[in-house]
Amino acid sequence: MKTKEKYAVIPFNSSKIKGKYLVSNLLGKWDILDKDEFRKLSSLALAENGKGQELFKRLYDRGIIVDQDNFKGLIKDFKEKNANLFRGTSLHIAVLTTRCNLKCKYCQTSCLKSEDMNYEVAQRIIKHIFDTRERAVTLEFQGGEPILNWDVLVFLVENIRKLNVGKNLKISLVTNLTLLNDEKMNFLCDNKVDICCSLDGPDFLHNKNRFFANGKGTYGTIAKNIKKLNKNFGKKINLLPTITKDSLNFYKEIVDEYVRWGQTSIAIRPVNQMGVACRNWLDLGYSFHQFNDFYKKAMDYILELNKKGIYIRERIAGVMVEKILGGYDPSYVELMNPCGAGRSTLAYMPNGDCYPCDEARMVGEDMFKLGNVLVDKNHGDLMKKENLMHLLQSSVMNLWDYNSAYLPWMGTCPVVNYALQNNIVPKVSCSTIHNIYKFQFNYIFEKIIESAENVKVFKSWLRTKGGKNGAKTK
Repeated sequence: MKTKEKYAVIPFNSSKIKGKYLVSNLLGKWDILDKDEFRKLSSLALAENGKGQELFKRLYDRGIIVDQDNFKGLIKDFKEKNANLFRGTSLHIAVLTTRCNLKCKYCQTSCLKSEDMNYEVAQRIIKHIFDTRERAVTLEFQGGEPILNWDVLVFLVENIRKLNVGKNLKISLVTNLTLLNDEKMNFLCDNKVDICCSLDGPDFLHNKNRFFANGKGTYGTIAKNIKKLNKNFGKKINLLPTITKDSLNFYKEIVDEYVRWGQTSIAIRPVNQMGVACRNWLDLGYSFHQFNDFYKKAMDYILELNKKGIYIRERIAGVMVEKILGGYDPSYVELMNPCGAGRSTLAYMPNGDCYPCDEARMVGEDMFKLGNVLVDKNHGDLMKKENLMHLLQSSVMNLWDYNSAYLPWMGTCPVVNYALQNNIVPKVSCSTIHNIYKFQFNYIFEKIIESAENVKVFKSWLRTKGGKNGAKTK
């Protein structure tokens, strides 16, 4: 039996949720206590024997209390929850072109110059990918519309497949899906390229945001190509919505649209106030309070569907429950602490310029540029850049929200914070993304407290560690 001299209570933060108390410590251990239990923990009135033995044992088993017997296990669990700290860059975003055939209302890029990636830059990107120590890597094509630089896309796919030795390689394409013909579809499917496309909901919503240069909506075109890829090639498309002001009254319609397309995941994400979206913000934008209200309604509906046997996972909530209930690192870049920019993801512009993440290249500020693959010939050189260190420091949540009960799982996007606050040092209490994440964590714990049925749904959302192939997600 332990004695008081041989155990300690790890310093913890707390938050009152639905009349209960969430307590969590920096090792990511947590528990839900009632008022009397919280009082005993806070006053260190914990009894190892007799009447209070049951609470003491529970807190010990939950990692709130530590001694020499469980300490090594807690450290091992901490490393599991923060595995990204011990890995290399795995998500490599190749921006094949800045050209696009659409005029989307919320486009985040601020790049006005048309530029295509050439073979030399593409070759250097392959080298940088193979230079990383990370075994599981993803090459993701973005733009503009990457299909407009099809020859370089083909070059990258064929050569990285041919040269790959020992990497668990995944290739994905983010496309508006309007320029694919049978030949291109066949190439992508034969080479096992995952395809992701934006779909903002039913046609009346989608066409308000995503349209051709002549103003015609794109819903009909992408619906036709989704069906063709599925029917003729057996290819399932990953769909991704962006929530704008027009979306706020249609949470059911958006979720139902994803269920109708057979999607098992939906990412309910806010529109970012960057690039072209800044000029259209009066039409697109909303407060984080409005987004949080939408998110709650959508999540309540998603949980209701799951309880009826219709499986659909909200992606951000899924990431959060993997951290909280799964106890492992799902490698979601923005919820890493510090942020995974640079160390977990890199974006390569058509001219070879390297940025630490997709948002950084969209902001278009030279202060975020790490270098150029034609000049910095080794991946390690990029990782030593001083501006990357400053960027990561600005995302260390222990500095900005150190007394939050959600700190063990919380992250922030320093680039999005900079875009809105014009300062690399964030005012977290005013940060839109931070207030959204805080609301989402609170929502999850509310649902955990509310019923075992909710916990059962959340546990059904847990995936294998690291996702499909262990690559970082964005």
